[in-house]
Amino acid sequence: MARLESSRPPPPPPQFFIDNKKGEVNELRQLLKNIMDEKDNKKRREVIKKVIAYMTLGVDVSKLFTDMVRISSTNDIVQKKMIYLYLVNCVESNQEIALMAINTLSKDCRIISSPDSKIRGLALRNLCSLRFAGSEEYIQTAIQDGIKDPDPYVRKTAIIGLIKLHKHSPKMVTETQINVLYELIRDNDASVSVNAIVALNEILLKEGGIAFNRRMVIYLLNRIDQYNEFGQSKVFELVAKYTPSNDDEMYSIMNILEERLKNSSSTVVLACIKIFLIYTRSNPTISKQVYARIKDPLITLFGAGEVSGAHEISYCVLSHIHLLVSKCASGEFENDFKTFFCKDDEPVYIRVLKIDILQMIASENNMFEILSEFGAYISDFHREISKRAIQAITKLAMKFPDSSIHLTKMLLKYLTANSEEIVTDVLIALKDLVRKYRNLSSDILTDIEGALDFVTGDEGKAAVIWMFGEFGEHLDSSPYIIESFIQGLNPNESLPVSYALISASVKLFLKRAPEMHYSLECLFKSIFEHAESTDLLDRASFYYKLLESSPSIAEQIINSSKNSIEQFYEDTNENILDLLMQEFNTLSVIYQKPSKAFSRLSKELISNATGPDNAIAPTAVGANTELLSLDIVEEVHFSLMPNSNMAGEEFQELWEKLEAEGMITRKLTRFSSSEDFENRLAGEFIQCMASGEQDIGFKFYFYARESTQKKAFLLEVDANLQVGELVVCVKCENPEFSNEFMKILYKAIQPFIQ
Repeated sequence: MARLESSRPPPPPPQFFIDNKKGEVNELRQLLKNIMDEKDNKKRREVIKKVIAYMTLGVDVSKLFTDMVRISSTNDIVQKKMIYLYLVNCVESNQEIALMAINTLSKDCRIISSPDSKIRGLALRNLCSLRFAGSEEYIQTAIQDGIKDPDPYVRKTAIIGLIKLHKHSPKMVTETQINVLYELIRDNDASVSVNAIVALNEILLKEGGIAFNRRMVIYLLNRIDQYNEFGQSKVFELVAKYTPSNDDEMYSIMNILEERLKNSSSTVVLACIKIFLIYTRSNPTISKQVYARIKDPLITLFGAGEVSGAHEISYCVLSHIHLLVSKCASGEFENDFKTFFCKDDEPVYIRVLKIDILQMIASENNMFEILSEFGAYISDFHREISKRAIQAITKLAMKFPDSSIHLTKMLLKYLTANSEEIVTDVLIALKDLVRKYRNLSSDILTDIEGALDFVTGDEGKAAVIWMFGEFGEHLDSSPYIIESFIQGLNPNESLPVSYALISASVKLFLKRAPEMHYSLECLFKSIFEHAESTDLLDRASFYYKLLESSPSIAEQIINSSKNSIEQFYEDTNENILDLLMQEFNTLSVIYQKPSKAFSRLSKELISNATGPDNAIAPTAVGANTELLSLDIVEEVHFSLMPNSNMAGEEFQELWEKLEAEGMITRKLTRFSSSEDFENRLAGEFIQCMASGEQDIGFKFYFYARESTQKKAFLLEVDANLQVGELVVCVKCENPEFSNEFMKILYKAIQPFIQ
């Protein structure tokens, strides 16, 4: 018999997520009553698991609240976790039983009731998660007791609970509690100390974060070995804000931190490097030594990430190397160029960044090896890799004038590639090259003429048309090539091609009128009869009237002499690099944008103000102005405050309260970058509150204040780069100043509109 019993199969595991049966809550209540005096923790756990399972399925188990509270008297941490989960969930859906849950959790927070520190910490964490009116006083009392708890885990949990309390109810956090947090920085447990620093930075965010002095910085640096990686990074953030009193103190701090450059954690190393860069930014000699010192740790971290397959960490480190090389450290990485050669198993986003770095660290000593790599990348099946390699070769040709002819010939070989994307990218690159090296135009146009059959993309066609229009006098067949593009043209199919054709045809007509006369006539006729684009019609009308008025004046305007180009405007990003260096070791470096371009405030303002409830009906600016009024109006001396300030909350409140004073819609003719646009308005004392990039362009929010009455003006600006349109919505606290403000606004946006 014993042998038969032992051969029986084991019972099936309990099934919690089964179909609901009638009276399941009553069954659970009976099971809970049966385990009141049960000593076996496994059986008690199984019953509680069933309650949690039904609660997960959406069954109303709030009727079991009293029974669950009764069985909460246990020292089993697993049971406690499930019971606390049940209590918090029930309180969120039924606040009538909240007081009983608070009493249960508060009791378990006390050392008398719960000798186990893990249970006390768990109870305190769940208590601080409750969110309903009247819970703050109970939570505050439990936090005060938790901060004094002898166990560091409970103290750390209490500090985190204080952050939650401040976020939910800032007024409940007292000055006394803030002073206690400062004292906890000197706690014997490192985790408590670093959590106190984090809490002070969160709670005192509006005041600029934690207040510190030389004594605190020295104390934290002396016990830096006690902190984990997260703690060290938080301490280093604090040290980066500290300004040493003299050079000796600066060198002492840097000597202490130098050992941290050997750390295997990218968090610690990057935080340490940020301190080095900030402390030495005003001394170019020392900065150069710092770049040389931090090069090897960065390359080591990047290599370690590649070997371990942690591509996200590798990309983070590589982004910081990219920033340093972009700024001024290209020479330091020159001899390590092979480190940045792409590998087939790397993600595309890493390979793209490597190509940019290789282009920037290229010199006469390593250029030909780098060019050989770029040649291999051009035929890569990833479009982005191929495109970046072609762009990199173009930048090298501009960087090294003596090698421009060789590099141009290298690009010309790919005009017959069996890939529309490669041919298009090469043509765009050649267009940029010929803008700087105009003496290469004849050779380039001759080669392009033999490869016209391979030009199929719209961008490639536009580039070819521009080159033949700009330098067509050097090639006999230029008018006939332009004519081939005009024949059968549908001006609505591809606007970039149509724009390029109208400009190039007029340019070439002024140089070779007899050969271009008929083609230009056909082009004007096609556009005027069939074009639907207002912008295209305006351009054609402008050229037509200019030619009709005076061909000689048109020649002076359109074909005026061009100055040699040293650097393209879109490549001048020095201001952005300075901002990114200030935000080293942040997401700004990863996104290659200042934090204001993607901050939470920007996203909230854009999403809140463009929702369906906030739609604004467009109105004409100044529609309510009485133009025929004969009243004598006293002259208004209007000006804007030079350094006005406005909090994000105030902006949102005013935006929701004020009515739209007017809507400006203009054709967008130039938009190089969001920073350029913001700086232009800032020059007229119109400050940027938030900005964000969208799929079709950019959205901005600006504010300004009138200098005497301090009344606010709010702007919502939509720059639609896809259709080339700028839309500005204006709101005013005092509408009587709207006309004066409009004059300043028009002056600010004039360079960008038509």
